[in-house]
Amino acid sequence: MNRRDFLKLLSLSSASILTPGFLTNNFLIEISDDVIPVEIMIGPNVFRHGRNDEFSSTIVFPEGYNVTEVDISSVECEGAYVQDSILFPDERTIVFLFNSGHLKIDLIHTLSASFTITGYLHNGFEFKGSDAVMIIGEDQPIVYHISSRKHKSCHACKCHALNRIYSSMQEVDNDRPHPGCNCRIVMEHIGWQDYAKAFWHKSRGGIFVYDKRWDWSPPTPEGLNLKYPLFLEKHLRRG
Repeated sequence: MNRRDFLKLLSLSSASILTPGFLTNNFLIEISDDVIPVEIMIGPNVFRHGRNDEFSSTIVFPEGYNVTEVDISSVECEGAYVQDSILFPDERTIVFLFNSGHLKIDLIHTLSASFTITGYLHNGFEFKGSDAVMIIGEDQPIVYHISSRKHKSCHACKCHALNRIYSSMQEVDNDRPHPGCNCRIVMEHIGWQDYAKAFWHKSRGGIFVYDKRWDWSPPTPEGLNLKYPLFLEKHLRRG
């Protein structure tokens, strides 16, 4: 009987860390609720409704752990099971491939969320880690901005209209260029990649606003992964 089965027998919900020196006659004497913390990098980490896209999760274990001991059948990401895996034992790294169509959660439009990866080693130790994701609704998402057309507008309004885009109508209303501004709020479609780069939670304006005077098209902010990691793309091409 391995440790995970033993814990199930005891009706414990998580794997435990065995205190050194306390194993006698193969019985577990002392149990705690610790989980192995692992570093997670999901890529691509932008998800779109109605698409069954593959995505990867690169997991790096702390020193002292062997990724060949991972029980692949136990690994899941928000309910999605592993389709394929690639091991890099020398780097304590393992890469899992998932399909977004298998996720057991509703992909509700949200610009700042996270997915959690969980799994077990063959000896029953649990590992867990999370990474940020963005969920958008379509290939050409909607942004909002004020319009100075057919309206006697001041210079501040015209600059806003030309340059500042927002992720919601409410954010436009909260950030009008001056008190008393009554310019119309209009919608516009942009490409999903520009949308993701503009409103990723670590972009210059966060998830609310992007000013095209900063740079257009937006640079890719820290942590946003629109593609597989480069090494994985090469592996998939070879496969």
